Amino acid sequence: MGLGNWLRQTFRGQHPSRELVPFLDSENGRVVRIPASELRPGAIQIRLQGNDEVVWALPEQLHQGEIKHPEFDEGIRDYIRQIHMAFAEHRSLSFDQWEEGFRRDGNPEREIAIWSHAADIDTAFTADESSVDRRQDVYQCIVACMTTGPDDVWKVLRPEVLTKTQAEKLVNRFFGKQ
Repeated sequence: MGLGNWLRQTFRGQHPSRELVPFLDSENGRVVRIPASELRPGAIQIRLQGNDEVVWALPEQLHQGEIKHPEFDEGIRDYIRQIHMAFAEHRSLSFDQWEEGFRRDGNPEREIAIWSHAADIDTAFTADESSVDRRQDVYQCIVACMTTGPDDVWKVLRPEVLTKTQAEKLVNRFFGKQ
């Protein structure tokens, strides 16, 4: 890229390192634009009610919605048990809390399917893993995949123990890429 093109892109805000992304300013209840480089690990993408744009947010600043669905039948509860067991090391939620969380979701079947897929990937990458740090990194990679899209996952994914190649393998498997 020539100097002229670089200057034009830089001053128009199109330089890749200056990409601006929508971010929920929860204190003020509005969406602002911040540099993608300022997103921290753990930031997630959400769709706000009444807004078609997908925005980044910090999960600890979000509030749970109301329970929308009755208790699930035993077939669905079996999936929730598997999810609960797979992620017990990383999420200190009881089975009842997992179920309640899914009951709050607008599309619980879809959410359970995503978490079930995530549990399968976690098992595949940690079944014989003795390192707590590596298991935590796998979990963080999975959460980044679950809360972003394939084009945005690397904006918030910064593995500490896994190599970039190992993390890419996990991300590709999560998104069904070879």
